[in-house]
Amino acid sequence: MSDTIASGVTSPGQEPVTPTTTHYQEVAKQFLDAFVAAIAQIPMLEEKHASTAVFVETHSRFPNDFVSTVLTSVEKDPQLQVINKFDVVEARDTLQYLDAFRSVIDQVELFLTNLKFSCATRKAKAVFQGLQVYAVAKGLGRDASSASVASLAKIMKRDLGRPGRPLKKKEVPPPTNQ
Repeated sequence: MSDTIASGVTSPGQEPVTPTTTHYQEVAKQFLDAFVAAIAQIPMLEEKHASTAVFVETHSRFPNDFVSTVLTSVEKDPQLQVINKFDVVEARDTLQYLDAFRSVIDQVELFLTNLKFSCATRKAKAVFQGLQVYAVAKGLGRDASSASVASLAKIMKRDLGRPGRPLKKKEVPPPTNQ
């Protein structure tokens, strides 16, 4: 027998019960640990901030070819170099950064799409099967000898979150002025 009270409070000297970690929680933790380690390898990773978001969104829409053309122009023309408004080395580094991480962005976006779809697929299958059980429970619950099933069907309906179909209101035509 345990002295643990149903509220989760334990008797003095007794360790609290740790919730069970599921297999999927372990897999997710291992993945996240590896993901965080991979993120740490990316140089100059910037977090989005409201104070810079508009500037970044506005100016990052321009094509990379524009940056490349300006870079070449500044390298070739001393008059453009003198104004000292464009860092050629930083621009070249930026183009290399963009080129290198484009495939990473594509893979991360594909991964995100597929992970969301995998979660939605699993949920959809469970909901589909649950709707089938609900339909059967409603049918069985109509029989007076299945009062417990009728109660369960009522609980399922509550948690389904669909209040039922509203009655269609008959449209009353506007009065005619005659």
